[in-house]
Amino acid sequence: MMKRFLLLSWASLLAVASLEARAQVALTSSPYVETFDGLASGLPAGFGIYTNAGPNQVGTPATLTTAPTTWGNSSGAFKNLASATGLKSTTSSADQAASPNRALGLRQTGSFGDGTSTATPPTGVGPAFVFQVANTLGKTDFELNFRLQSLDSTIGRTATWQVEYGFGATPAAFTAVGTTATTGPFFANSALKVGFGGALDNKAGPVWIRIVAPTPTTGPGSRPSSAIDDFALSWNANPNAPVLAVAPATLDFGQQTVNVPSAPRTFTLTGTRLTAAATVRTAAPFAVSKDGTTFDTTAVYTVAELAQPRLVYVRFTPTTLGQASGAVSGVANVRSPGATSRDVALSGSGNDLTQTVFNFNACTSSTALADGWAQFSVTGAQTWACTSFGRNPTDPTDSAPNPSAVQMNGFANGGNVANEDWFISPALNLTSTSFPLLSYWTRTAFNGPGLRLLVSTTYSGTGNPNASGVTWTDLSANFPAQNSNVWQNNSLDLSGYKRSGVYVAFVYTSTTNGAARWSLDDVVLTNSATPSAPTVRLSIQNLAFGYQPVNTPAYRNIVLTTTNLTGPLTVTSPDVAFQLSKDSLVFSSSLTYSQAEASNRQLPIRVRFLPTRAAADYAATLSVATANVPTLTPNLRGNTYDAAKTLEVVNWNVEWFGSTTAGQGPTDVDLQQTNVTAMLRALAADVYALQEVVDTVRLRNLTATLSAQSGLPYGYKIADFGSYSDNTADPDYASTQKLTFIYRKDVVRPVKFEGLLRCTEAQNCPAFNAWASGRFPFLMAADVTLDGKTQRVNFVSIHAKANFAASSANDYARRKLGAEQLKALLDTSYPNASTLILGDFNDVLEGTIATGVTPAVSSYNTFVADPNYVGLTLPLARAGAQSTVGFGTVIDNVLATKPMASYYINGSAAIRTDLAAGIASYASTTTDHYPVFTRFSLSQTPTATTAATTTGPLHLYPNPASSSLRFEVPETGRNLRLSVYTTTGRLVLEATGSAEQLNQQLSQRVAGLSGGLYVVRVTGAKQAYVSRFQKL
Repeated sequence: MMKRFLLLSWASLLAVASLEARAQVALTSSPYVETFDGLASGLPAGFGIYTNAGPNQVGTPATLTTAPTTWGNSSGAFKNLASATGLKSTTSSADQAASPNRALGLRQTGSFGDGTSTATPPTGVGPAFVFQVANTLGKTDFELNFRLQSLDSTIGRTATWQVEYGFGATPAAFTAVGTTATTGPFFANSALKVGFGGALDNKAGPVWIRIVAPTPTTGPGSRPSSAIDDFALSWNANPNAPVLAVAPATLDFGQQTVNVPSAPRTFTLTGTRLTAAATVRTAAPFAVSKDGTTFDTTAVYTVAELAQPRLVYVRFTPTTLGQASGAVSGVANVRSPGATSRDVALSGSGNDLTQTVFNFNACTSSTALADGWAQFSVTGAQTWACTSFGRNPTDPTDSAPNPSAVQMNGFANGGNVANEDWFISPALNLTSTSFPLLSYWTRTAFNGPGLRLLVSTTYSGTGNPNASGVTWTDLSANFPAQNSNVWQNNSLDLSGYKRSGVYVAFVYTSTTNGAARWSLDDVVLTNSATPSAPTVRLSIQNLAFGYQPVNTPAYRNIVLTTTNLTGPLTVTSPDVAFQLSKDSLVFSSSLTYSQAEASNRQLPIRVRFLPTRAAADYAATLSVATANVPTLTPNLRGNTYDAAKTLEVVNWNVEWFGSTTAGQGPTDVDLQQTNVTAMLRALAADVYALQEVVDTVRLRNLTATLSAQSGLPYGYKIADFGSYSDNTADPDYASTQKLTFIYRKDVVRPVKFEGLLRCTEAQNCPAFNAWASGRFPFLMAADVTLDGKTQRVNFVSIHAKANFAASSANDYARRKLGAEQLKALLDTSYPNASTLILGDFNDVLEGTIATGVTPAVSSYNTFVADPNYVGLTLPLARAGAQSTVGFGTVIDNVLATKPMASYYINGSAAIRTDLAAGIASYASTTTDHYPVFTRFSLSQTPTATTAATTTGPLHLYPNPASSSLRFEVPETGRNLRLSVYTTTGRLVLEATGSAEQLNQQLSQRVAGLSGGLYVVRVTGAKQAYVSRFQKL
């Protein structure tokens, strides 16, 4: 029975294919136009639709959904869609369905029109709109005009389309013509024009013209809805018109030494029914000739000469040094009165004799590599292969197809795959070189281990690079940052290997927890007359020692990687608390390395932190200096605030913690739990505010493990609500992201947990939409006892609406409304309270990451603009820090009310990338956010005065302040006393006078203060007035 069914299915498909063949159109008058407005009745005559179309295959016929379908419908199929003409991206579904202007559309999915299909026959990548013509006899100079439409701006992926043609009932090959165009996460209605030259002239047929997406879609998220409309094919039907023809239509000269003429290449020029001479024109660096000897930019062929086909000779003389900067392109144009002109595309690359260039432009096969390079796979099924997405020399961010490159990606079949794959050069002869410099362009996307660049003089040139007797040296090469997705050029000096038989290899690794995509292009070996520029690289920019008891040492390491130094190198510490050593034995404030000692090496430096002052914060910036290299300035920080007497707080988004759903966070949830536990223990905080907890059982087990390993009693509380989840009985609760507190029970005694702005029917809450559809702020009100003092603190954990490119302005508006609602509640329900708002803000505190917003202020500006709130993490963003792996600023933040800010230990806010650096493939195994650390001393107060112990209102503005500050108090005497302290109690200003006199002195002093929090105390005849300000 199954066999009969399969035979019937194949018979049906063959019938469809036969129907397509019988549906060829006979061209009569030009142009042939199709508007697709009758799709409700089926495909127009001559048109077909296919999937799995390739350069050498017609593909699999598909079925059209004739009923009107909306642009956002996500099912994979060819569809009857509303044309974009006259409509907007926001056009309603009803208006789309009612629109009389239709377009022939397609929605791609992972198994339809994209990806690898398991269907029989396959329906995967290669969707095509096909038009078949019976013949083109008596017709010339074909041109196609049509509209390519991108209809769903909410998706994430991009499809690349091109026009192709083929001949015969079932073409064995298709030829691309014109340039590519894209559809994707945008709304567009592009008018495109493609000329076929003479390729379709006078063909007996059948002739196929197709608009096809031959390569997989790129980018994250859903696949696009695309369509074509207003298809118009035009031609010249004058049987007596003069005709010019050229073959081939392209000439590629490849690599050619600069300032040396190439050997001529030729194309054939044919003229029919010409009435005047034909002129061939080009421009330097190309030249043309009739005899292959005398070259110029112009050649003229008489009517008599073109009575038979003639060869046109073309020569290439490049003048631009270096090939990696991009190929030279030009054209040879042929014209004759009355005939359509013809172009021959010319290209070539100037090659410097001092360079060996590997641009991989000839790398077009999916398996065969180019330029003598070879791949060897040690582990995993994925291998280095050619890709059409090479480097655009004019735009390192360009993601469109460009001349070829090589690429390796360990992500396959929906998951990360463990791989080790080598991409090995041909043998390099560096014997006679002066300074052999190797440069290369690389690009990486997604999370996973980095590339390595190795060199060997013992490799045989074939076989396993790890074979017995083969040794490789890691060159400590520089590569782009993880998931940066921009082409980056780096170089290094191979002067230590000036011999023959030298091999270099780019080594890719991936694991089941992380598999990045790495692309490599334009590798150039240059015999330079001068060495490459010197470089120095740091292993870490910010080195945090944390708490250290007074007069006891702590040690950390910094590694410097150097190349081609031109002089000695010095490393200097400005603070005696941080000292340096080459050998871990002798420490000093400065180290000096000779050029020979330091150049082309990795220099480990031991840093000792030996504090001498109690209850103090230490910060210093090292200076790493050498000639012709910008001075490097790694930052060091430590403190002597006893952790037993201070409150340590961490907020951290732990990315879908425990979720086993594909695409939601790390795939190995056991490893994620292990890594998060290790990070929490290393952070040693009293309160953890976590976002994106999914698995409540894992969180419970994590807390138990943390308590057991640290020897401290930790408790936890998970919010009983989340996005679209009213309570724990809601079917969506188990899979939603939840806010969670973990706290030390011997320090923190919760008195209340509450979902702020929450109500019983979440969808009916005014704050429901603003707070990510029910992910309301989560309050833990607790009594914190430290150093003999108990203080009520409100911890408010938030996870705000995320920002997406397609809905950025709307997302911003939701966050802004949510912030305003939260502030109004806190100001009225918890006035003058010690409150922290902390978590994943999904926006910065200064400016905004949103687009299309005017003015471009933070969605939390209601807090930032109020002097009663202080942004504790704002200085981190200003210093260039980032709280996520892939986004270059701070979107995980901490805000404090003024009473709480008075307890803040100045400068203690930190993004703990140092701890994340100790976890392999952190972003793919743990989370894509870094923990944010802040510290508070409940016992720190300003120096006492003889004024009354009660305090009244003191208004400071502007707050935060940069170059000036004023105060206002409800007293006008001439003997007011002004005192300004640091938060550690150090007096920085004291004066007596009228309010105006004191304001002048205050503004003058503020301009010279370092950034941080300060306490202002104004003492009058009636009482003392105290407040705090932040110096920017």
